[in-house]
Amino acid sequence: MAELSDYSGEFDPNLRLTDFSKEALIKLLISASKAYLGVDGLWTTMMRKKVGDKEAFALDKEMWFSMGLAQDIKRTVEPMNIQGNDIATLFKYWQTSPGFAVIYTGPPPDFRPFVHFELKSRNHGIMTVERCYSLEYFERHQDGSLQRLACEEIDLPAWEWLAHQFNPRIKFRALKIPPRKSPDEIACQYEFTLDEDA
Repeated sequence: MAELSDYSGEFDPNLRLTDFSKEALIKLLISASKAYLGVDGLWTTMMRKKVGDKEAFALDKEMWFSMGLAQDIKRTVEPMNIQGNDIATLFKYWQTSPGFAVIYTGPPPDFRPFVHFELKSRNHGIMTVERCYSLEYFERHQDGSLQRLACEEIDLPAWEWLAHQFNPRIKFRALKIPPRKSPDEIACQYEFTLDEDA
């Protein structure tokens, strides 16, 4: 039986995900990952209306750092069998995490990623986010408060926290963060280093 490129045909009571083509499954994964983080955005918007920015932002940060990020790591590294404690391992996690890098993947047919990982060595790497849908939303709606929450109050400590889950000796440095002067600029860029002698 030929692989399905979508599910526009007749209902199949015995359908399995393996019946779909690789491209169809990638589209589904990207859509699911956008929904995954989109729910957080919708929840934060609702909470801002109900309890105000300060309380809503505090609750959002608490959720991500108490449960959300740990669950994302576990649900990514286990099925992908990602092992190790260096920068390369951290980058493998980000490349495959439904909560992170997958939402920065471009549209078909080539799915060119918007996040680039430059591994200078297993213990030194640069992560560059060329395009970020969230940042584009904040800029379009001129929502500086939400941008600061996402880009500075969640992302900066999150990248460091995530790196430390793989190795507490990994050092993190932001090379560029929003706001940006022009939509032609990259969204953000980070450096990760690991001194094995430390």
